[in-house]
Amino acid sequence: MENLLTIHFFRDNSIEAKLDFNSVLEFFENQPNFQIYYSDGLVEIEYKDVEFDFKYRYLITKKSRVNQIYRLSPKFSNVNFLVEFPILIPSPLAREILGIIQKLCKTFELGIYHDSFSDIRLFNLVEMIDFYESAKKAYLANEEVDGKISYDAEKLNVICKFQRSVKNLIEYYHNDVIVNYCYGLIQTDASEGNKPFSGICYDWRFTSPIIFPPYVDFINVMCDDMNFIIRRADLFNIINRKLIEIKNFLPDMYILKVKQAKACKMYLKKLVKAKLNYEFRQVKLIDCLEAE
Repeated sequence: MENLLTIHFFRDNSIEAKLDFNSVLEFFENQPNFQIYYSDGLVEIEYKDVEFDFKYRYLITKKSRVNQIYRLSPKFSNVNFLVEFPILIPSPLAREILGIIQKLCKTFELGIYHDSFSDIRLFNLVEMIDFYESAKKAYLANEEVDGKISYDAEKLNVICKFQRSVKNLIEYYHNDVIVNYCYGLIQTDASEGNKPFSGICYDWRFTSPIIFPPYVDFINVMCDDMNFIIRRADLFNIINRKLIEIKNFLPDMYILKVKQAKACKMYLKKLVKAKLNYEFRQVKLIDCLEAE
């Protein structure tokens, strides 16, 4: 089973005007993070997600790639245009992708088809979100999946919002505090038969002013002569008096300002004593999936 969801675009034959692919390309040129590549018989429209470090793509092809197209309603024509995106990503990212597809379908009067559909249908966002969630659930039930982290859905949704907001937070605080991206950690030295320890981590350059994101599990404390991983809860218990909660944005988010960050030097021995003595490997935030 392929870890890609492929959606083909169709157009109602009753629409007199043909699909203008120049306008389609202009549509993507006006969307952030899309890049267009041309080759013989193919136009690839690639989306590169900086915050989550993944890609997906639209393709314009010379020939149709629809399986058993003869079974489908003759009222529609395939326009040799499709989108491919990963199934195993956090649901908020899938909703963003489907939102762009919805806008595309509305702008160019397109219908959609997937190999599991009985026929071509008009795009309905609620239905397609449900379809995506069912496809992800089926994939996880039928395939062995390695390198993924199961995470509370509500907390993961908030962490994804934080990840999307990193650049805005840096601008808002005028580069006076550090704002990093989150990532996953999976234990590599778990004993046989035991489930590896895992969670979401965030880097902190020790004594630097920083914004701590909501709900993450671990902090990677980076000192001049050593790095170590500590549970966020343990870190916060130790430096609690120096933290200020950021309200009216996301829950469970804190800032450590310049003066307070420098004052954390006094806590170094306590922090080192609370470090986790596990070996970890790093994975991307997109490898964190909603728990059942």
